[in-house]
Formats: sequence, structure tokens, C-alpha cells
Amino acid sequence: MDHTFYDYFRCPESTVDFRLTGNLSQGLGYFRFGGDVTCYGHSCVGDMARKYDFPLRDISSAVRLGEHIVELPFDPDDVATNLRCEFYAGHMGEHKTKLPPNPLFRSIYYIARPHMSVRFRRILQQICLRGQTTKSFPQWPVDRTVDRMFESLMRLAIQSRNNEPVPFIWFWPDGAQAAAILTHDVEAEGGKNFCSTLMDLDDEFGFKSSFQVIPEKRYEVTGAFLDEFRKRGFEINVHDLNHDGNLFCTREEFTRRAERINHFAQEFGSSGFRSGALYRNLRWYDAFKFSYDMSVPNVAHLDPQDGGCCTILPYFVGNLLEIPVTVTQDYSLFNILNTYSTDLWKEQLKLIVDGHGLISIIVHPDYIIEEQSRNTYRQLLGMLTELRDHSGIWATVPLEINNWWRKRRELKLVRQGEDWAIEGQGKERARIAYAQIVDGRLAYTFDPVPVRQVTLKPMDSHISLPVTSKVAPDPNPQGTSVLEAGEQAQVDMSAPRQIALSASSAVSPAVVPSPARRPLRICMIAYSFYETDNRVMRYAETLARRGDHVDVLALRRNDAPTVEVLGGVHLYRLQSREIDEKTRFTYLWRIMSFLVRAMVRVSKLHLQQRYDLIHVHSVPDFLVFAAILPKLMRTPVILDIHDILPEFYTSKFGAGPESLSFRLLQGVEKSSARFSSHVIIANHIWQQRLISRSVQAEKCSVIMNSPDRSIFYTNGNPRPAKDRFQLLYPGSINRHQGLDLAIRAFARISDRVPQADFYIYGSGPSQKDLNTIIQELHLENRVFIRNPMPLREIAKVIESADLGIVPKRKDTFGNEAFSTKILEFMAMGVPVIVSDTQIDRYYFDDSVVKFFRGGDEEDLARCMLELIEHPEKRKQLAVEATQFVEKMDWTAKKHEYLDLVDELVPNRK
Repeated sequence: MDHTFYDYFRCPESTVDFRLTGNLSQGLGYFRFGGDVTCYGHSCVGDMARKYDFPLRDISSAVRLGEHIVELPFDPDDVATNLRCEFYAGHMGEHKTKLPPNPLFRSIYYIARPHMSVRFRRILQQICLRGQTTKSFPQWPVDRTVDRMFESLMRLAIQSRNNEPVPFIWFWPDGAQAAAILTHDVEAEGGKNFCSTLMDLDDEFGFKSSFQVIPEKRYEVTGAFLDEFRKRGFEINVHDLNHDGNLFCTREEFTRRAERINHFAQEFGSSGFRSGALYRNLRWYDAFKFSYDMSVPNVAHLDPQDGGCCTILPYFVGNLLEIPVTVTQDYSLFNILNTYSTDLWKEQLKLIVDGHGLISIIVHPDYIIEEQSRNTYRQLLGMLTELRDHSGIWATVPLEINNWWRKRRELKLVRQGEDWAIEGQGKERARIAYAQIVDGRLAYTFDPVPVRQVTLKPMDSHISLPVTSKVAPDPNPQGTSVLEAGEQAQVDMSAPRQIALSASSAVSPAVVPSPARRPLRICMIAYSFYETDNRVMRYAETLARRGDHVDVLALRRNDAPTVEVLGGVHLYRLQSREIDEKTRFTYLWRIMSFLVRAMVRVSKLHLQQRYDLIHVHSVPDFLVFAAILPKLMRTPVILDIHDILPEFYTSKFGAGPESLSFRLLQGVEKSSARFSSHVIIANHIWQQRLISRSVQAEKCSVIMNSPDRSIFYTNGNPRPAKDRFQLLYPGSINRHQGLDLAIRAFARISDRVPQADFYIYGSGPSQKDLNTIIQELHLENRVFIRNPMPLREIAKVIESADLGIVPKRKDTFGNEAFSTKILEFMAMGVPVIVSDTQIDRYYFDDSVVKFFRGGDEEDLARCMLELIEHPEKRKQLAVEATQFVEKMDWTAKKHEYLDLVDELVPNRK
């Protein structure tokens, strides 16, 4: 009886022992559990109602508590299943639809439907659905009955543990407050023709979505039509078979059609399904070969088939994940409710986000072709953008929801001394949360609030259970519900986001931040492109995730907006840059221009609202002086040296270490370090050099370029078979990176491995030289240079690669510059060939990377050929590297940075 509870929260299975107070009734009916939780199932109490709108008995007063024991007058698994699978609505197919139940009528309707005007259909549907939104159950416009039941059970579990907080695995990855997906059902030819425009619209707001395609009769589904979705990063799912309304008319007919639907799923490469008009019968879904379904609405008041799953979170039906539709469809809004206002959507989004649920909406390309409806959809995208960028909402696609929910289901909480830890695949993105009672109400937090011990309500004396001496005499002999005990405690509503709620309240538990710290205001300055700079993005998003306000001043690429919010980080792009500097003057002029712009902007922002910390990224070191005004106003400044400047300059422009320019840059380095409150350096070799010439040891820390596992993670699926073998280099195209050597090495073996291609993603001053080499070696069809991509997109490119190449030269700079790309390849399970530079020999050995002699293109070619021809060696390297990178990833190292930030900022509490 506790399976669904533990599956919902993923808390330790020793949390509480749920038991029944007696024997369950033979019949089923409706009853209440607390103030507003309507249940349907069997009961130990009796007196159940046949209909939801009859007077319902509240059976919560029959609950009894002991130490780590909760006795219930019903089975939570029974109630959760009856609600989620809509058994309360009698769902066995077509006979519970709101259209007349005669199959002949429905066949006539669906035959005539394509020829009906939208206005006529609207009138017919308004007649059939009149008064539906006034029904009391499921609760309109969003029903959280299942979620509130589990919250009530969690509250009882905490009470049974003497108010000790209960750890559990948070619902969403990376601590996201809620999640959101956009889905588009393509119903007819007009909608099919509008799909490209709809993708443009989603892309405009930075969203990817899924398109559900009808395989038969409605329109022609060509390979080119499906390829456009795939090439643009959108998802494809199967939408019914032919959308004629008869999929579930009989079990025999359903089984026949399911076989065809499974065939199209394989042909489309689809993992998900949605039925036409959201007709459904979950009892028959074992005939499907999908990973997930999206056919069950949260509340079905405006759909042809009655019911609703009464939850805003995904749930498993057997091994199939059900991803419920939680927001009113566009068609229902425009044509049944007859409005183009977004007020209903706003209300639903707020209720779902407050409940930490999934925003899941259907918007048909067929119904937003007109300008008015399209503008309404734009408003929805604007609301979702605000939630994504400012409220920590995870905006993704259904397949990723499926992948996460399956990983979460397998994760476990284990004790490690006095603390808890998560074990299992995908743990790097999972977060431990705590359910606890604050001021008599349920609250969620990522840091356990100190427990105020309370006396538990005991079980009635006639219940024979092992109650210890810790349980006091019953302070509530009148039989008031255990759920309502302690409700008189006052809640301080003035504290930001500290809204702790009753399990019986209609509002959801809030996530309560740790009361020990206030959010900080931090500005970062970087002469780089934020979207592709792993180091800057990693710092900024880590701070934003814990609630700090982060501004980043950076470069602008192409037509990117000058002001944007990405992942909760406020980005100001101050100037553009082409990475093609061939002279010292061009390089210095562009940097000085950026320095002035950054100084003006950070000073203006600081005067508007004071920053707590300025974090400046080098190169160049002297960019730190852009923070001169905040520094004069006693704001601490971090100088973060990505590449040590004198050696970087030597490599880029050929100046020797004895040159005047090299000595001047050493002086700049020393002055910049003295100006800074603290210096961060990217590796331990450079730390020793920096301490020897420019900075005190106690003022200098090493924070390596560790991969952020919220970006660089694999879905755990086996690699698909491919016709072509892919070698990959992603990063800047500079001479010290040794890409010319890698191309020449590949040319040596290209005839022996005709199935292999070499891809380079990046830009830089050496790009033209590489293009010349490619042409000279006649490798135009084997070696490809692609434009740089945002970090999250390049992570997907890395995952699809077969072999990584990091061919740095062993000159002064390249010999000591640590390449983040190596760890990123490791994190994605891709074996990598690495130059045997001093820095890479310092951190790695032959068990985790394949070394070649730096600068030796013949030896590099040998290593390439060896790993291409021996997949078992690639696999062994990948396995060892994956274990190695677990100790190096950002999840394990970020606390060093956060501790440094909190140490530098005075009076932060």
C-alpha cells in the first residue's frame, strides 16, 4: 500500500510504515481525506458515496500515528491508481464520451468533421460541453488531488518521526522548480504546411517542442517532412493512426490498430504516442511499444471523453510513463471557451508551478495560423520564457521528461555518515530535498531547517501497535483529524518565499530557501562569447540556481540580442568580435574598446543597485580594472585567469619570453593580481608559476575547468549504429591547438578508413589556414569545419562522436594549458586522443586517454587508426574515463567556488 508513495517521493523506504486500520470494503466509492482531497476506492470505514457530488465523509479522523507508523483507513496505492487511470470515470472505451455513445454517430461525425467549418464544430461542441467547468470533481482548472493526497501522507510520515525532516529526491533535475513541454498535434494538411512557421516561432523564444504526426489518411507523411523536424532539433511522436475517433471502439479493433501504430513508431523513430481527441483506455496500453504516452488530461471537462488523472506530475502505468496534459488546449480556449485571453493559461501555469508540476500543453499548428490566435500563442511563449529565465523552470521536450523520470525512478538515497547521498545513473543532475513541517505546515527545502520537536498525536488505545514512551497522551480526544492538528500555528508571510503550507491546503508546498543566507548580486565580465564559454556559464548558472542575481557582460556573436536572460543569468552583450586578429594592434584595440564599455556598464549597474561581488575573467588580466568603481566602493573583485597572459601572448604572436612585450605583460599580471581581492587560476602548474612571480599563495586558488554535468550528461541509451565513424574536435581554432597536425595525420589514414570523417566545430585566426590544408590534401568531403555552437548543443554533438581529438602543440603555452574538452569527452563517454603535454601528463594517465607524441603527426595517425580499428580499446578507455571524471566534475567541485564567494562577501546573512 506504500508503493506509489515511495515512487512519488523517492525517499528512503525506511521512512515510515503505512498500515491499514482494518479490513477494506468490498465495494468502491467516494470519500474525503482531509479538507479537499476527494478519494475514490475502498475504505476501512464504510459510508462511501456513489457519486462525487454527494456529501462525502471525511475519514482522516480515523488515522492513527505511532513511532514511524501511520495507520490509514484506506490504501493509497488503490486510490492513486483509481484516480490516475480514471477508473472512477468507468473508462472502458467509448461509452463514457460526451458525444452520443452510438459508434455509428461517432463514425458519421468523424467522416464529416474535415468538411465542417470550425464555427459549426464550435457550436456543436459548446452544446455537448455546456456547464462542464462548473463540475466540482476533478477540480477546474487544475486538479492536484493525487499530489495533495501524497503531501498529506508525507505530513503524517513526518509527524510519526517526531517532526524529523524526510529527505527525498527532488522531482526535477538540477533543482528546477517545475518543468514545461510544448506539444503540437498536426491534424490536417493546413497544419502540416504551417509546421515550419511554428518551429520558427518556437525557436524565436528558445524552445524546442514535439510534433505529433498522424500516420494514415489525413495527409501524406514524407521522409522530407519528418527530416525537417529532426534537423532542427524538434521531436516527432505518433498521433493516433488516422484520427477517426474509433481507436478504442473495441479491444479487437484497438489491438489491430496498435500493431500498425507500433510499426509507424519504429518508422518515425518515435518514443511517444498521443491518441486522437485524447480518447484513451489505459487498461489496453500493454499493446503499445512506446516509452511514454501523452493522452490523459489532468482535467477532462472540455474534452470528448470525461475524467482526468488528477495529478500534475508524470506517473508510470506498468512500464509506460504517462505524461499528462495539464493545460487547456488552444482549440478549447479559442472555440469552446470562446476567448483569446491568456488569463486561464496564466492561472493554470501558476497553479502548476506552485505545485512543482509539469506544464504540458497542446497547441495545434492548424488552429494558430490566423494572426489573432498566433498572437495569443506568442503571449504564452512569453509567459513560459519568463518562467524559464526567472523562476527556474526546466523547459524541455517529452523525451527528456521520460528519460529523467525513468532515471529518477531508479535512483536511491543512501546514508553516508550523518548525511544523505544519491546513488544511481543520473545522480549528477538529481538533488536532495527535505520535506518538513514548518509552523505546523508542510514545506520543501534543499537544506533541512532546524527541527522544532513536537509531541506526536498517538493512536487510540484500542489500536494494538508498538507505541514507545515518546508518545504522549492524546491531546485531542474529540477525534479531530490528525491532518488538522497544529493548524493554529502562525505563518510568517513576510519572509521571501518561506511559505510553508498545510497538507490539507489547496495550495502546494513551497520550496523554502535556507534562512542562513540572502541572495547576492554578482556581476561577471568576460571578453568571450558566453554561450560557448563553459567556465563562465558554469559559474554563472551555479550562482543563479542557488538564488543569486547574476549579470554577465560579454561579447556578441552575429545577430544575438544585446540583452537576454539565459538559464536565469542576465546577459549583456557589449560588442561584437570576429576572432581573426593577426596583429597586436587589432587585438589590443578590440580589447581596449571592450574594457571601456565594460567599465561604463558595470559602473552604471553598480550605482543603480550595488553588487556584492565582481568576478572578472581573463584574458586579458587588465580587464579587472573595469571594476574600479565597485572596488573603490569596497566591493570584492575576483580575477579568474583562464589562460596565463604572457605565455598566451607569446603563443599567439610569436614574441619571445625575453621580449619587452612579454615583460610588460608580466607587470600587468602583477598589477592586476594586486588590484584583485582574490585570484583564481585554471590549473596547478600555472598556480605555482603565478605564485612565483605575481601573487601571494594565500590569495590564489585553483578551480579547474570541470564539466558541468547538468550540460554534459548522457541519456544512458546504447549508441545507435551509424554508417560513418566520426572524429571530433570542438573548440577554438588557434595555432597552439595543433589542428593542422590533426588534419595531416587524418590524411595519412583516410584511405585505410574510408568510413571515417573528421569534424571541427569552432572558429579562430587559424581557420583560413586549415581550409587551405584541407583543399591541398583533397579532404573536402572528409574533413568539415562547422561554426561554433552553444554549449548545450555542442554537448549533443560530442555525445554522437566516436572519437575525440585534442592535438595541442607542446610549445610554452600549449604545453601547460589545460583543455576542458578532454573532461567533456570523458563525461559524454567518448574516448579521446591527447597530446602528451606536461599539463595532460600531470592530470591523466594511459588508462583514461590515448596519448600521442605532441607535434608528431605520424604518431597521431597511428593512434587514430588503432582506436578506429579496435572498438574494444575505445570502450575500455571510455569506461575508465567515465569513472575518472566522476571525481572531477563540477558537481563535486562547485562548493569550492561557492565557499570562496561567500567568504569574500561581507555581511551576507
